[in-house]
Amino acid sequence: MTKISEWLETALKMAERRRKNVYGFRVVVEVQPNKTDYVAQVLRKKGFRVIGTVENFIIVDVKEPADLYEIERIPEVVYISKEKIFWPTAYGIDELFKRIGITKDPILSKLSMGDLEKLGFKFKPAAEIPSPLSAIIENALFILNPPKILKNLKLTPFPVITRADWKLVTYTRELLGVPKDNRLTTRTYVGVIDTGVRYGPGLGLPHEIKSVSLTYEPPIDTMSHGSWCHACAFGRPAITRYGYFYPVANAPKSLHVKVFAAFGPCSSYQVMKAMEICAKNGCKVVSMSLGGTLTEPVDKDPECKLLNTLNQKYKTIFVVAAGNEDGEFEIASPGAALKALTVAAADWKQKYHTSSYSSRGWQGKYYAKNKDVFEEHYRRWGDEFIKPDVAGIGGDRNSQIVSACSPWYDGLYDFLPDGWDLMIGTSMATPHIAGLIALAIDREIVPQNIDLIKAKIRRTSRDWIFDGEIMDGKSKNQGWGILHWSRL
Repeated sequence: MTKISEWLETALKMAERRRKNVYGFRVVVEVQPNKTDYVAQVLRKKGFRVIGTVENFIIVDVKEPADLYEIERIPEVVYISKEKIFWPTAYGIDELFKRIGITKDPILSKLSMGDLEKLGFKFKPAAEIPSPLSAIIENALFILNPPKILKNLKLTPFPVITRADWKLVTYTRELLGVPKDNRLTTRTYVGVIDTGVRYGPGLGLPHEIKSVSLTYEPPIDTMSHGSWCHACAFGRPAITRYGYFYPVANAPKSLHVKVFAAFGPCSSYQVMKAMEICAKNGCKVVSMSLGGTLTEPVDKDPECKLLNTLNQKYKTIFVVAAGNEDGEFEIASPGAALKALTVAAADWKQKYHTSSYSSRGWQGKYYAKNKDVFEEHYRRWGDEFIKPDVAGIGGDRNSQIVSACSPWYDGLYDFLPDGWDLMIGTSMATPHIAGLIALAIDREIVPQNIDLIKAKIRRTSRDWIFDGEIMDGKSKNQGWGILHWSRL
């Protein structure tokens, strides 16, 4: 029985058919428990470059496809898969990062659009992200419409251009019933894996947020996504031109692991290492607004398997975005993992229906063309296998959410670089739920146990299911429904 991923072999064959030789790519090698150091040493002796190790996984540079079969012959090797591309799951940004990642990938960059779609990559017509020109035109139109502006002015010392459909996290957290007294105690350490943080209003200072960078950049946020998510889930109260900002949970101490550089996706090794860092540092809850295409079944996907292992070993609760692929069987990895608390996005302006972009279940892309495996795995794991688990407030095109930002994004939408701007996506829904779960654990309302947390959510799921098909009480669009504080 082959140990090499069928998906990887298919990708290599596609490249060969196009007469494009593939040289120099990375693979994730799963090994037997407690054999990581030994196998890494064997690989080095064979001349392979070992990039790094995480639990029972080794990331290895492979010079050419034939090398895979040499790795496969090592007895302690369990499975070999290709290193993935990951991107943030804020709407529009995800598509941009995905395309950049594929362009840089040594295998995927050699394939046609049709080949990529066969391998599970879904492409939107264009990366839907604002440009400075569109922002100038859009805001100029609002300046020419004073009644609409005046109607929504806040009491600030300078003119403000705002819209009725822009809401601070202060508002969206209230939709989830989060109590105003939301300060975590020091016993509840929390983490975020993202693009880094900018320090200041809404977030805190460097001694309050421990930052680690797994990129070539320092841990400061150069992209805004990480600041937005960290402030939403675990930030600090602050005064803004939109009004007073309240995060979901106010964390006196937190950890941020930067895996994304400016305008660049990240890899399996960065995501897996970040998960390990958070777990080993004692984070009780980790917010992950990121994802990559699920190309393997969940019992072979390295990120999913690592998440399950870390949860079992350290009890870390990983709250992960479902993804923004707006279709069925589009749940991203590692959100597809059994022990992940996977979050879809809902829109408050549309009576809490699933946001237009949010990925639907029942599972990830691999299962769309392997329905027999899907049925087998559903029989084996039941509800735990079906994704997403819950929904959070992620907004939509006409209901956007404001949190802390940093360059380059700051000011693109609201035309004022003031450290606050809006985003939408399952990226935004995820920190809402991460903050909610952290607060519930801190108040000892729920234990730090993912199985018991999910069981409690399931018991309170009646009348909370919105949209779509139901499988044994669970919606393919919103899982067990909007997670409100009262349900915990």
